[in-house]
Amino acid sequence: MFGEIEDRYAGLDVIGILTRHSVIPFDKLCRISAWLSLFYLLADYFWYAALTNVSVAAGTAIFNCSPLFVYCFSICFLHERPSFGKICGVFTSFVGVTMVVMFQDGSDVDAIAGTGLLAGLLVVISAALYGGYEVALRLAVGEDITDTSTLLTMTGLTGLFTVPLWLVGSFALVYSPFSSLQEPLGFPVTGNGVFLLLLSGVMAVVFNVFLPLSLCWTSPLETSVGVMLTIPLSGVIDTLFHGTSFSWECIVGSALVMGGFGILEYCTSPPEVPDNHGDLV
Repeated sequence: MFGEIEDRYAGLDVIGILTRHSVIPFDKLCRISAWLSLFYLLADYFWYAALTNVSVAAGTAIFNCSPLFVYCFSICFLHERPSFGKICGVFTSFVGVTMVVMFQDGSDVDAIAGTGLLAGLLVVISAALYGGYEVALRLAVGEDITDTSTLLTMTGLTGLFTVPLWLVGSFALVYSPFSSLQEPLGFPVTGNGVFLLLLSGVMAVVFNVFLPLSLCWTSPLETSVGVMLTIPLSGVIDTLFHGTSFSWECIVGSALVMGGFGILEYCTSPPEVPDNHGDLV
């Protein structure tokens, strides 16, 4: 558990241990984590607020414009040079995702077409905030920071700062003077609901552990487009375990997602591999 001798005798000096294993001063790391937690919480709020007025299919299709925001923010703040090849890769993946979402079920086409302006705008805001979160994380830690322990410490602190923000935000929504913003506190009342909530939490932890590593070892744009690969992957798993059959439009869409990611990788110069990328402890 502890990598150095002095860590083994540190007792409950958790802050001291984290400070020794971070290349960023601990107070600065706390400030970065606090701001990132606000970004992430707002992005999640707009997404779940939109789901009450938009179908999952429509929300997914709109939300996957996030790489477009990531690329724009990367050009503005990370000084990434515009590239026609990268733009083609992003748009190819976006078209592929849209095809998969629209043609997985015939009713989804009507659901997407019937999405209200306000609901769609909430999803777009969520996508923009999420793209801003990815770029802000890379910008905050710096382009040269690829230290595993530093990034994981920052991820844990971001999660801790999210808890008080979530509590304050929850009660603010419950007692909001605006009826359109009011949301009652709730919890799953069935065993299946509790299980799904816990499973979702565990999967979110896994995702958020690997996300900052990917953002700093590659780039925000590669990571955001790479996340799209979960859509064709979920189709493969659904076929293997449930025997689900998909239309040719879905298959073409999945191929476009993978092709777009391939184009992006081809147009991206290989990053320097960090010396400690294999050390996850």
